[in-house]
Order: sequence, then structure tokens, then C-alpha cells
Amino acid sequence: MVSIDLAELSVREANAQLRTLGEAGEEVEILNPDARHHIGVGLTAPINVNVQGSAGYFCAGLTDQARFQVSHNVGWGVGDNMYSGSVVVGGNAGAIPGVAIRGAEIVIKGNMGSRAGQVMKAGTLCCAGNANFMAGYMMYGGRIIILGDSGERVGEDMSSGEIFVAGSVQDLGSDAMLTDVDSKELQSVYEFLDRYGIKAPKGFSKIVNAGKKLRYGTPETPMRSIPFNTFSGDSTYWNPKIQEDITVKAQSGRYRIRGYGGARPLPHLSDIGFRKDLTQAGDDRDVVSKVRMATEIGGINGARPLKISMPVMIAPMSYGALSRSTKYAIAMGSAMAGIAENTGEGGMSDAQRDAAGQLIFQCLGGRLGWNIHDMRRADALEIYISQGAKPGLGGQLMAKKVTPELAEIRGIPSGIDLRSPSRHPDILGADDLVIKVEEFREATGYEVPVSVKLGAGRIRDDIKIAAKDGFDFVELDGMQGSTGAGSAEVIDNVGIPTLPAIIEAIEALEEIDARDNIQLVVMGGLRDGVDAVKALCLGADAVAFGTSVIVAGGCISCMQCHIGQCVTGIATQDPEHEKRYQPEVEASNIHRFLESVRWQIAAITRGLGYDDVASLNRDDLVALTREAADITGLPYEPPMAEAVQGQMGVSS
Repeated sequence: MVSIDLAELSVREANAQLRTLGEAGEEVEILNPDARHHIGVGLTAPINVNVQGSAGYFCAGLTDQARFQVSHNVGWGVGDNMYSGSVVVGGNAGAIPGVAIRGAEIVIKGNMGSRAGQVMKAGTLCCAGNANFMAGYMMYGGRIIILGDSGERVGEDMSSGEIFVAGSVQDLGSDAMLTDVDSKELQSVYEFLDRYGIKAPKGFSKIVNAGKKLRYGTPETPMRSIPFNTFSGDSTYWNPKIQEDITVKAQSGRYRIRGYGGARPLPHLSDIGFRKDLTQAGDDRDVVSKVRMATEIGGINGARPLKISMPVMIAPMSYGALSRSTKYAIAMGSAMAGIAENTGEGGMSDAQRDAAGQLIFQCLGGRLGWNIHDMRRADALEIYISQGAKPGLGGQLMAKKVTPELAEIRGIPSGIDLRSPSRHPDILGADDLVIKVEEFREATGYEVPVSVKLGAGRIRDDIKIAAKDGFDFVELDGMQGSTGAGSAEVIDNVGIPTLPAIIEAIEALEEIDARDNIQLVVMGGLRDGVDAVKALCLGADAVAFGTSVIVAGGCISCMQCHIGQCVTGIATQDPEHEKRYQPEVEASNIHRFLESVRWQIAAITRGLGYDDVASLNRDDLVALTREAADITGLPYEPPMAEAVQGQMGVSS
């Protein structure tokens, strides 16, 4: 047995040795762990690790095949997102033991903390003592065995799986119920306990999902779709859209769900303009070759950066919200343009990974499709906190789109109305977040950038936390950003528009002298290279396009995103609809659009007098409306027509 002494090595050094020893098939003991965080994170070999003492947060997290023995206690998140393998803890476990496991076996010989097995998908979590509150919270599958008392609200919002309790069932959570235990299930539980040397009790109570909240109770009445470009109607008051909303709510008794972004007028990049006369911009047909646009994102803390051909990326959009064919087309188009694609929340497919030149892998609170192997295939990692269309809320995917294939990738039951958690189980504040960032870095050997996606809400606070917690870059999503499904009231009325979001983010970083410590990627309703240049002038390091890319790839804005009836085959999982989509053709269309963006960026940059996009700055801009001037602090220079009206005493 090889000994690693944490009194002499850092956890980072110890984990590097563990990975090497695991490949060699060695057995390892960890001495003097002293409750250090991240012990054994990222192991993917069948290694035996014996921790002689107590471990901190995320012991054995993001692993596959490894087997751990911890002699004393563990902190939060033991076995986080573990696939196969096992962890046996001789003492007590902190909160969220077995969070998001996908097949592992976690055994706690003492008591375990709150929210045990949160969002777990498969495997077994066993506690020989008592559980704290909300064991099995939002679990999607697998088995929890509790030999002591259950704790309060056991099985809260579980979708599938089973919870066996030998002690007192203190309180059932929402949509959980007691049911009978059959002899085969009982025998399986006893065999598991015997294998780990745990004395079996006489019997168990069994808790399962009651099936009352897996789908919305009343579906929306099908309505003839209103294209997004006329979604607001002809007036701002009693227009057809408002009347339709009232009718549907009267029948369903709940809020409406739709895709796309805010449909009401909001301050945006079109409210600012360029100071110089650009009527001659682009006259030079070879302007692209005369402007330096190549950009590196994510290397600010020493990771291997994304190297993109222009300061443009693809915004996160998931397989699930979009069809497999669409994600494939976007990946191909992004590779042709030399920019980075983003998986969104739905996991990574082999086809997408193979097609995309550079790929960002996104992690949400539900840990859907998240795993160590794809983390290591990614070019960057992204922790999703929220998005511009629904800041502070989790994702939604309606039952029609949750097919068996998609459910298997995400690790959830098929055919349910999927509502992702609104927050990460292991991130309750800035201190937790920095520990999570370090876990991701440990798992990937500190080689790839770690970013955070923020929906524009409490921007000033959130952006400061992102900088202080050591993220390599932040993707800031304004209110005009779109979604595949969300509450219409939230989409139209919650959040901060993209224009003021940029301003507040830059001001916040300057307040703590951190502008050079983190890079800013702006998204949320950006339409073309003109918007991109304006965002770069305001201080963004790069921008990301979402809606404009799917429109370039064939979207007709028919507002059927959320129900999966997209006739173009884009926002659907219906094979009959999807077969209409031609990925190779649409990839070429997406590429041509991105090349038009490149040309616009080059032409405007050159027209402003620069040969490098890094030279763009606020002095190149003016505000075209009084509101935009107040938001941005730019000089107010209204368009000529408004200026003439003012001279004539006519109000606009």
C-alpha cells in the first residue's frame, strides 16, 4: 500500500499522485487528511483509497470506479456526482451526501446531514444512523436506505426512486407517499446491508413519488401560434396577445409557459450609436484581413484558454430544448467559424463533441448529464447560476420533449414535466461557490477554464462574487436573452435588460479594482456584428449569440418551442418533425451568418479607426435616447430627425 501524507503534500499534489497510482492499480492510504476539501476528486480508475481520519467537502466527488474508505467523518457532498464505485464513511456525513450520484454506492455508518441524495439518478445511498431534513430531495432515481429516523420532509419533490426507512418516518415531503415493500425489494436491501457488514433491522417503510406533480395538472389549450416578431400585438394594451393570455389562464388556472425572450420594449443596444460617420465602413472588400479579431478567453488564471477567431461565441442552448440535429448543426457551424460552442444544460453528445472545434460544458443545479468523463473532454466548464430570461429560476422542459433517449442522458424519468432546481445543492453562498470552483479544477487538473453564467439580476453583487471566487470568465445574460421554456410573466417582467447589465457589471468590477481579474462575455438579445461591436465598446471581452444563430439555422419564430411542436425540427424531440431538419445545410447557413458578423465587426472597427478589436472603447459611442444616456453615462446625441424637431419646438 502506498501512503500519501497530507501533512507534507497539498491536496492538489496528492490528487495528481492518486490519478497516477490509480492507473497503475495501486492501493493508497491518505494520512493526516485533517478534513481537507476535495480529497480524491476526479479519479476514474478502479483504485482503493483509505482515508485515515476525516475528509472535508466533496470527498470522492466527480469520480468513476474508485473505492473509498473514510475512517471518521466527511463534510458536504461526499461522492458528489459519482458514477460507479463506492464510499464507506465510518462516522457522520455533512449535508447532501450522495448528491447527484449516477450508480455509486455510498454508505454512512453514522448520521447524515440534510438533503441527502439530492438530484441523485441511480445507485444506493445508505445511512446506518438518522437522516436530517429533506432526504431524497428532488431525487430522479436510485435508492436511499435509512436505518434510523427519516428526518422531516423526506422525499420532498422526488420524481422517481425509492426511500427505505427502518426507523420513524417523521414527515413526508411534497408529492411523496408511503407504499408497501415487496419481498424482492426487501431481500435486495438486506443483501446490500450484509455486503457492508451492517446489521439489518426487522423491516422498512417505503417512500415513493405520489405521481401528483410530475406533470402540470391542466395543459394549455392549443392556440394558433403568433410569430415572435408580432408577439406584442399592435398596441401596448388590449392587443390579441393579452386577450389570448387571459383566456388560456382562465382555462388552465396557472401561469403560461413559452419560449423566446422578452416581448415588450426594453432599453437595448439599438439605443446607442457610433460617434463617427460610418457610411464608408466596409468599402474595403479585404477589411477582415486588416483587423485583428483573434481572442483568447479563460486563460487569465493559467488555464488553457479558448482561442476563438473573433470575440464571438455560441450562447448555451441545450440538447432537449433543441433537437440533436440542431445541436449538431450549431456545433459544425461554430467549428467552421473558429469559435466556441456551449452544451447548455442537457449533457454532451459524442456528435456534438466531435463536430465542435471548442466546446464549453455547462453544469446546472440538477446536474443533468453531468459527469467527469465529459468534463475532461470539454475545452471549458461553466457553472450555471441563472439566465437572463428567468434569473433566479431553474429550467423547464415539458413532458413531450423528455423522450427515453433524452431521459437516459440526463438521468431522469422519461415523460415528466422536468423542472430543474433553481439553485445548486452545494452552493448556498459565495464561500460554497469558491469550493465548487476548486473541485472542478481538481477534477480536470487545473487545465481548462471555469466560467459562470449569470442572469442579469443582482449584477453588482453577483459579478463581484464571480471575480473574488476566481472564475476565469463570466457569461452575463441580459433580460432579452431567450429560453426554450419559461413563465411568460417572468420572461417579460423579471431581470435587467442587456444594456444596463453591461454597464453595472463593468462598474462593479471597477469598484473592487478587479476589471483585469476576470473576462466578461455578454449575451442576451444580440442580433449581429453591430450589436457585438457596441458591447465590446462598452467593455465586454466577447459576446455570445443564441437566438440569432437558430434563426440563421432555420427557426421561423413560431412560438412552439416549449411544447415540442416545432415544424422546422429545431425545438423538438419529435422524430417526424426533426427529420425535416438538414444539419449540414443549416450548418452552412449558420456559418455564413457568423461570417457576416465577422465582416461587420471588422468593417466597423476599421471605420472607427482601429486595426484591433481590443482598441474599441466607450469614446466611440453616443446615446440616441435620453434613457440610454442615463443608463450608460454616454453623451446624448439624438438622431437628426429628433434634433430638428427639438429646434422646432416639437416633442417626440
